[in-house]
Amino acid sequence: MDNNLVGCLTEYTFATECLKRGYNVSFPLLDSSIYDCIVDTGDRLIKVQVKSTAKKPEGYRKSVQCRIANNKAAYDIDKVDFFAVWVDLYSGFFIFKNKGSMQTIRLSIYGDHKEYFNNFAFD
Repeated sequence: MDNNLVGCLTEYTFATECLKRGYNVSFPLLDSSIYDCIVDTGDRLIKVQVKSTAKKPEGYRKSVQCRIANNKAAYDIDKVDFFAVWVDLYSGFFIFKNKGSMQTIRLSIYGDHKEYFNNFAFD
């Protein structure tokens, strides 16, 4: 699959998982939007940037390094509220707040970021 197809599939997979949990999801009409979708939790609207990675852990690590910056620039916190990163290795999403200066993140169901795995509570 090419990158565009993988990206579309990941976005729709994320939207489907949100719908299963009772959230409404909207997509921007323009593909140049800084966020990929808006999740309506009933209490708030959340701008989400969806990413995916098929990388495997390197060496002894059980985690995967994932680039989340856009063209080498971090996403502004006023433009993207959360990231949802699909990690093939774990067949699930890591969902976490945008801290504004994030370029990459190391993700694992065993490490510091395990609480983000399939965290559709948007905490």
